[in-house]
Amino acid sequence: KQWYQRRVGEVGKFTAPKVTGNYECGQLFLHKKLDYRGVVLFPWVARVFSRNNKAFPLLFDSKLKKGEVDDIPGFTKESYQTVIYYQVLLDFRDCPIVSQREGITFLGQNSDNKFYTIPGIDYISHEDVLPYEQSESIRDPIQHNLFQKFLDKRTDPSGVTSYHSTNMLHQFHEDNFDCLRLRDVHSQTTNGVKITVYSFFMGCRSETPTKEHWWRYSILMENVGDITVQLRERTWCIFSNADNKESVTGKGVVGQEPVLAPGQCFQYSSLVSLRSSAGHMWGTYLFEREDRKFINVSIPPFLLVSKVNEPQV
Repeated sequence: KQWYQRRVGEVGKFTAPKVTGNYECGQLFLHKKLDYRGVVLFPWVARVFSRNNKAFPLLFDSKLKKGEVDDIPGFTKESYQTVIYYQVLLDFRDCPIVSQREGITFLGQNSDNKFYTIPGIDYISHEDVLPYEQSESIRDPIQHNLFQKFLDKRTDPSGVTSYHSTNMLHQFHEDNFDCLRLRDVHSQTTNGVKITVYSFFMGCRSETPTKEHWWRYSILMENVGDITVQLRERTWCIFSNADNKESVTGKGVVGQEPVLAPGQCFQYSSLVSLRSSAGHMWGTYLFEREDRKFINVSIPPFLLVSKVNEPQV
């Protein structure tokens, strides 16, 4: 990666990853898969539904694909894994090595129907956190315009520096709880490529003739196979509970056709709107392997639910 060729420097010393317990607010880390520097803001408890888990009810996916949303099965405790995810700030200096500048998008409330984006905020699973302590020579370990607003720097008598949440961070968490909260994560591995996806309800836009409900979703692609692959095409099936079904096919994602060597990842986010307050979507990625063979990779079905229409599953 060109970014590494331009500059490599010490940022700190690794500490032992936590096997039990959560990382505290202010914990500095490197992302195990996406390589960027970041700092933990606060945790979320999420249910991770893996289609490769034998206890996952296959009827859930088949019912959704048929549009039989009123008859989807519930989940047992064996059908998912409870995982801690963290809301984090990422270092703007590392954006060149991330597929895109990750961020969170909001929809203005009341009469304000504009979209607002705060760049440099991401979600990361507990197992992908590589914690470290900053070097004494590093003055500002994370370069982000919210770092000093969200975190208060403290140094104890022995000279150890730590970071703690500010009142602004508490207010940010409280004001935006509903659109920040991560509840369900869906994943599936097909033909050596793992897809992980989660979604968030943003709100409604009422200035259009038909009321639009908006969601944002994030996808992490990971090559867990032993051969390099390149994304060529995407196909989405988007189902609205108002009995509308739409298929969308396009080249690559977010204007890119990422190449993934074994162990490499690509992450991106996008938006989707429906005319009803609930729906679901699923899809397929078409990848080309380095031996010129093509493979289909499944995007597992996931629900699009609003605060006023949320199924109890």
